[in-house]
Amino acid sequence: MTSPKQNWHNLTASEVLKKTNTTKKGLTQEEAQKRLRKFGLNALPEEKPLSKAKIFLEQFKSPLIYILVIAGFVTLALQDWTDSVVIFAAVFLNAFIGYFQENKTSQILSKLKKAVRDKAIVIRNGKEKEISQNHVIMGDIIVLKAGDKVPADARIIENYSLKINEAALTGEWLASEKTIKKLPKGTPLADRKNMVYMGTIIESGRGLAVVTGIGIKTEIGKVATSLSEVEKTETPYQKKIAKFSKIVAIAVGAISLALFIAGAITGRDTLEMFVTAVAVAVAAIPEGLPIAITVILALGMERILRKKGLVRRLVAAEVLGSTSVICTDKTGTLTEAKMQVTEIFSLKENPRIIKKALKAGVACSEAFIENVEDPMHKWIIRGRPTEKAIIKAGIQEGITKEKLKKQEPQIDSLPFSPEHKYSASVHSLEKTQDIIYMLGAPEIILEKATHIEGKSRKKKLTKKEKEKLKKKFEKLNSKGLRLIAASYKKIKKDEFIKQIKKQEEIGEISEEQKQGIYEKHLEEMVFIAFIAIKDPLRARVKQAVKTCKQAGMRPIIVTGDHALTARAIAEELGIPAESKNVIEGKDFNKITDKEFKKRLKDITIYARVEPQQKLRIVEAWQKNGEVVAMTGDGVNDAPALKKANIGVALGSGTDVAKEASDLVLLSDNFYVIVTAVKEGRTIIDNIRKVITYLFSFSFTEMILIGASIIGTFPLPVLPAQILWVNLIQDSFPAIALGFEKEEKDIMKRKPEEPESPLLNREMKVIIFAIGIFTDLLLLGLFFWLLDRDMPLEEIRTVIFAGLSVGAIFFTFPCRSLRKNIWEINPFSNKTIILAWIISIITLLAAVYIPIFQKLLKTVPLNPFDWLLFIAIGIINLILIEIAKLFFKKKS
Repeated sequence: MTSPKQNWHNLTASEVLKKTNTTKKGLTQEEAQKRLRKFGLNALPEEKPLSKAKIFLEQFKSPLIYILVIAGFVTLALQDWTDSVVIFAAVFLNAFIGYFQENKTSQILSKLKKAVRDKAIVIRNGKEKEISQNHVIMGDIIVLKAGDKVPADARIIENYSLKINEAALTGEWLASEKTIKKLPKGTPLADRKNMVYMGTIIESGRGLAVVTGIGIKTEIGKVATSLSEVEKTETPYQKKIAKFSKIVAIAVGAISLALFIAGAITGRDTLEMFVTAVAVAVAAIPEGLPIAITVILALGMERILRKKGLVRRLVAAEVLGSTSVICTDKTGTLTEAKMQVTEIFSLKENPRIIKKALKAGVACSEAFIENVEDPMHKWIIRGRPTEKAIIKAGIQEGITKEKLKKQEPQIDSLPFSPEHKYSASVHSLEKTQDIIYMLGAPEIILEKATHIEGKSRKKKLTKKEKEKLKKKFEKLNSKGLRLIAASYKKIKKDEFIKQIKKQEEIGEISEEQKQGIYEKHLEEMVFIAFIAIKDPLRARVKQAVKTCKQAGMRPIIVTGDHALTARAIAEELGIPAESKNVIEGKDFNKITDKEFKKRLKDITIYARVEPQQKLRIVEAWQKNGEVVAMTGDGVNDAPALKKANIGVALGSGTDVAKEASDLVLLSDNFYVIVTAVKEGRTIIDNIRKVITYLFSFSFTEMILIGASIIGTFPLPVLPAQILWVNLIQDSFPAIALGFEKEEKDIMKRKPEEPESPLLNREMKVIIFAIGIFTDLLLLGLFFWLLDRDMPLEEIRTVIFAGLSVGAIFFTFPCRSLRKNIWEINPFSNKTIILAWIISIITLLAAVYIPIFQKLLKTVPLNPFDWLLFIAIGIINLILIEIAKLFFKKKS
């Protein structure tokens, strides 16, 4: 009956009716049922939300967790119950922290979802009938009324001033003025004025349309279906942690195997050597690391949430810190999506002209105050964005529709239509006069004007003055301002209404006939002024874009709006907006991938873009090695949101967009994205601090055990003692490092390269160089104590306590890998102080409380031992600060 690739906009209304095998009287009920069975329900595929069990199991998908699980099973096989319990406790604690945070986010998101209207009015058997939207089928005649959602894709066959907001699909927030005329075959989606699309909102007017697409065959359906085909790229963090874990696993495995072979060659017991090799593995793996990283990510999510950003996945919080390109929508993200009157001007400006222009605007506007009986600050204005802006400006000047109707009672009005591009209103003025106001496109108003409003009265509009007004209009229009013009004319009392009544006597007056009567009167008009309207920038967006550039990120505008409007906003924000920086959707389709690659870095504004084009932009930047954040609110944005490294949906946007995103902006503000990036960078910093802190002592423990095995000495520390240090002693300071606030220069650094290693040079020096020095001190102490014939249990207690004190001292230099300890406020992170105290208490408990002495095989130590540990800790601290000074001087 129909072709799925049919260009419906390129057919006349009668051709569409013929192809869909229907009439204006609609389908019969019998035919409707037949088609419903054939084509199926008018429904979009829905992605099932993750179950609580699935969210929990997702927390185990980390290479670090895999290593811990393997270590846990090995200790279980050796019947080392204590080590097994401690390792698996760490694994499950990590999973519970991640689950709690992601489940909380999932619940918040579900509350954001809005109820969807699922009813539609269709014509069946020549009569209007309300049915479930799911039961709308191909060939149905749907009735379009103001305030309703369009239930399916359809071709308009009757149009009475229809205006439809298609922002959810095209990104263009100004309502599309509809027509029934046939359009050229290559007309872009956003300019198909004779089509209506599923999920869009009818702002005003009425009409009829024949359904041409349902369910997944609609434009919105195609986008929703394409989401399953879009692969989510692995985040830089996931790649880095996978690579890092792989290196750790290989290194630990290789060292453990080498020690096992070395022990066997030197004649040691095989089982003993296997247990020892496991001990080395346990020493090398910082069991507290997954927990600390999960806590850091969860804390980052909480901080971003407090700043009106909802991060949906833990790892997404870190990816924000690596973002280098932000592709942002214009309307609602950079701007407020609320039209405002910014200027009223003529050749000469004065308060009288401003008031007169607003009076004409209010008189001709169809916008209205819904709750006029309430106090002014509670007024709700309904109507088209342009007319709402005029009503608001009128209120500020004390001009309202209600007051105007009392002063000058309305006789008749002509609503705005895209055909004649103006609206008009006739009012009773005096005993002998009426007045007709006109509001519309500047070129139409100027063409009909012969006079201009002066300071105190009207005067003749000269050719020169008219040219001057035209130039001013063209100049402002090129800046992306929306311009309308106002005019008026006084006419004889009741002259207009008499003509209307005369026509009514002949028969019912049509809209065309009524317009004809208006046209006769709308000549020799008095031009009042131009009214400039714009969608203002959101608060703090200018500063956010400036911060964005300072941080080495590239902001790019990707919008369904017109190029002129987007260009004006870009200029206001300091984003390059020359001709080479702008491309429109129709031209974008024509350029090859090779050409696009050449121009990629020059283009900062993409205007009139369609869904697949947004996806192409994201993919191009990703191929260029960039970490891309893509913002959007409509269904049209969903594939690009899913493909981007960070998909950013507006809180006011569609559910499809939110489901495809990683971050939801609860306040729809670009500023929140930049704030979230700052938090993301803080997360990266804090993860590095924790890795440095934990691996420094894991490396030390591994060297201590390895050296003792090679030298055929007894183990300097036992596996249970290592686990105590790694999980109890070190975990509290490691988690506390996650509470560190951002460093002052964090948004002045360039974004991190996706391929840059997790361990940077500073970290390697601190972990390995300082670690080796600590090893030499502790090994020297171990051999010296052995030589003095001190009991082995006491020696192991000394080495265990030495490791613990070293870690306690190491906490403070790890608060910043860029600043020296004297440059950091000691009280800016009170959690560190608390963790430090807990570490001291747990160490003393391990050495002096009998139950822990039995578990860890420790003995009490004397005061001299503690002084020795403090001296080692201070030496370590000094060495780390010297290393920091070296790197600071070098950079």
